[in-house]
Amino acid sequence: MFRTFAALLIASSLSFLLTSCDSSTASEPGGFFPAPGQESSSISLAHGKDGRTHMAFTGYDGATKDQIFYGVCAGRDCGANRDNWAVATIPFPSAIKLQLAVTPEGQPRLYVVARPPSGETDHNRTYSYGECRTDCEKTASWTFTRIAESGDNLISDALTQRVPDRTFVLDGKGNPRFIYTDANYAIEPDHYGAFVMACDSQCTERANWTETDLAVHVGYNTETFSKTSLAVAENGAMGVVAGLYPFTADGNQLKQGLYYYGCETDCRDKANWRRTFIVQQGSGSIPSPTWHLAFTPDGKPRLALFAGDGTEVPGLAHQLLYAWCNAACDTEDGWSANAVNPGKGIGEGTYLALDQKGLPHIAMLTADGQAALARCTGGCETDAPQWTSVLAEEIAVPQKERPQALPFHCDGEVWNGFLPSLALSEGAATIGYDIVVEARCLYKDFDEPVPSSTFHEIFRGSRVAVVPLENG
Repeated sequence: MFRTFAALLIASSLSFLLTSCDSSTASEPGGFFPAPGQESSSISLAHGKDGRTHMAFTGYDGATKDQIFYGVCAGRDCGANRDNWAVATIPFPSAIKLQLAVTPEGQPRLYVVARPPSGETDHNRTYSYGECRTDCEKTASWTFTRIAESGDNLISDALTQRVPDRTFVLDGKGNPRFIYTDANYAIEPDHYGAFVMACDSQCTERANWTETDLAVHVGYNTETFSKTSLAVAENGAMGVVAGLYPFTADGNQLKQGLYYYGCETDCRDKANWRRTFIVQQGSGSIPSPTWHLAFTPDGKPRLALFAGDGTEVPGLAHQLLYAWCNAACDTEDGWSANAVNPGKGIGEGTYLALDQKGLPHIAMLTADGQAALARCTGGCETDAPQWTSVLAEEIAVPQKERPQALPFHCDGEVWNGFLPSLALSEGAATIGYDIVVEARCLYKDFDEPVPSSTFHEIFRGSRVAVVPLENG
């Protein structure tokens, strides 16, 4: 368990008040809907070393449900004005979610999770990689290849559009890596485990990808991974954090919880991966425990964790933590942590990014579903960190910008944010997130004297908001 856990619990009784952004900084706050006239989802953001900002999202439903969208902006006003973006519409049947990353040369790469064609019954998810080299705002510039597929039972499918994926990254040379889990017994041989996929050249050809299974297998039993988060350092070191039901090579059960897997070199060889228990992360679906792993440029792992219900340590539930390791990361004693303290219940959907100075920034959701940012400006890896927290924007702003019409039998609309994504640039943090509008809808059965009510999703749309950063 974290070495500074006692200090964490003392600090967690305090909290910072979330406030609106200070518009006196160099960058101005603002926001926009990338696709206000349609439904959209799973927005992902990235900022390249060449200064351009990139975004991607799915069409989600309706006429655009079989499309994904990529956009690029070269100006300074990318977080507040849709007109500064050039956007490509890309056909992609049954896309569910996507993730975006940018190479050191500024070329975008996409990872798309989708449902397979209706006649393909052996799988229920496909995993595709897409790349573009020039003129990426043009549809014809993109090439996609299906790299893998899975066929698990998808018990948690109901949470797919609520819980973020942090499973696709590029290494320091721009080579793609992703991780996915599978429990497919409909094919021969069965395909069970947690698979790290890697490619170093000609990655739009499936044959050039390799697969490394991190799971332990004993007979017909396989370790179960949940909410895997993958990170790659510039020096090629790799890491994975996941909720785990683990056991030893001889089948003995180990303690359940959040585990870190680290690999320094030759990560295609499973023998080069080492793991350690970090903390018992808790459980629950609303709010849902989430975590995100990142690396410093020299390969030191950093972790943001929003704990769930039923944690072993009193007072830890629904708290946001920041953890780090500088040596012996394959041991529990190698890890330390402190409390971010945005407030109890604030921190779901964590997205961790380190700026050029190595300072952590965390995009997250508040307890009432608003997008927010936590930022550390000093002492980040001590018992006295300097964390501040701000709202990306009040939910009333997009409500006013795009009021939602409700069906005649519905009322009591609720606006909530989901799936935050974060891109850092000089003087600003740009947060992408989904907004879901739900409403209470009344129904009258002829045989029932009292009408019944059910909450329905009325609209889902991706949103972009910019948070100015002082001394950015």
